[in-house]
Amino acid sequence: MRLLEMFPALPASDDREIEGICIDSRKAEPGDLFFCLKGTESDGHRFAGKACRAGACAVVCSDEVEKVENTVYIKTEDVTGQLNRICDLFCGRPGREMTVFGVTGTNGKTTVASIIEAVYGKKVSCGYMGTVAVRYGGISKESSLTTPDAVELHSTLREMRDHGVQAVAMEVSSHGLAMRRTDSVDFDVAVFTNLTYDHLDFHGTMENYFEAKKRLFMDMKPEGTAVLNVDDVRFRELRDCCRCDIRTYGIDAAADYRAENIRSGAEGSSFTLVCGEKRYEVKTNLSALYNVYNLLGAVAAMNVAGMEIEEMLPLLSDLPRIDGRLEHMEHGQDFHIIVDYAHTPDGFEQVMRYAQSVTAGDLYCVFGCAGKRDKNKREMLGRIAGKYCRKVFVTEEDPRDEKVEDIAEAIMEGAGWEQSIFIADRRKPIEEAINTAGRGDCVLILGKGREIYMDREDGRQPWMGDDEAAQAAIEERMRRGRA
Repeated sequence: MRLLEMFPALPASDDREIEGICIDSRKAEPGDLFFCLKGTESDGHRFAGKACRAGACAVVCSDEVEKVENTVYIKTEDVTGQLNRICDLFCGRPGREMTVFGVTGTNGKTTVASIIEAVYGKKVSCGYMGTVAVRYGGISKESSLTTPDAVELHSTLREMRDHGVQAVAMEVSSHGLAMRRTDSVDFDVAVFTNLTYDHLDFHGTMENYFEAKKRLFMDMKPEGTAVLNVDDVRFRELRDCCRCDIRTYGIDAAADYRAENIRSGAEGSSFTLVCGEKRYEVKTNLSALYNVYNLLGAVAAMNVAGMEIEEMLPLLSDLPRIDGRLEHMEHGQDFHIIVDYAHTPDGFEQVMRYAQSVTAGDLYCVFGCAGKRDKNKREMLGRIAGKYCRKVFVTEEDPRDEKVEDIAEAIMEGAGWEQSIFIADRRKPIEEAINTAGRGDCVLILGKGREIYMDREDGRQPWMGDDEAAQAAIEERMRRGRA
């Protein structure tokens, strides 16, 4: 693509053929257009010269940079805004040729987006972009971030479009919104799940966190639709900031999509879906009240995008399980083992209430907290675990460069010293909890789900995954029982 197509006001002498978009000088290649982004830890202006010496032929900047001969320099006050615009343009504006669902909220993003991928995907080819993977057209690859930078995001949308994908369900994180990664994404439907305590290490306050979430809805095109959880405490503020059409879902208050007569157990849930004058009986293999909310949000989003509820109903009874999300490990044992990604206070509260509802005996919990993240959350999670569980096994969970012992101390302060035990090697407390559980009890392994890495001081290192660790432990226990 020609530089003058991107910046028509440039003199003709500055025209260049642009081969790629770059924001990391270490990845710069000949013919790239380099954007000098200011991040939380580094400033791209410092590396403009390095990018040019690697072959970048043009630079977009807001401050003065090192000048390299035969390079075009484009000055702007809003480098991030120009990056978003150019990435979308360079990739052929792929989002405009697809139905784009955006899902944001503290909890439930992965579940809602995955439901849309699975169910709406029976109507048209539908991709997914989020925490657990990037998937489209039979292709599945690891995601770099829940919401990647604008270069990767628009490139992925282009790949999806080129593979015939007609719709995509995207998780939209508060970090991504605050850093304006999705500014040029053409969202057709935006879903809000909930807002509870999380990410204050990044946002500072709950108000800043909410303001980041609001961006998705404030920036929606007028012809788009916002799908809002009417039961969330922030509902009215979100509703009032929208310039687009609004649809609501919920349980406790009147809503466009409302669930009544909810029955939920270990095998799934059923409820009556009320939409205007129509009532539908819904059966799903998803368990727990919070997943009823997630399903309502997904159903509402797909319905406003043109899929009839009657088309969805047969597909809701056997939704694909989301790895590491309320995953029951069944190996013939006479007690429950649940692996879940829960890592927020609300997530802990919800999953423990659910476990309590399906468990005749005691709860045991294994978890830790991430290093270099919100320290206040550690005692809060410990307090919740201590309220529900007979024993709390505290362990490592992406400690980064913090001491695991220091993180554990804060958790155990909340859980109660007599009620908790610290074992650093994550596999060992999983084994200990499973060996401790008796008939009718439940072991909750929380925080990482099926993540197969552990972030340590020396970087990301392999981890077998909580599901694999649990499976190995229960198989060993049952083998010993048969011996």
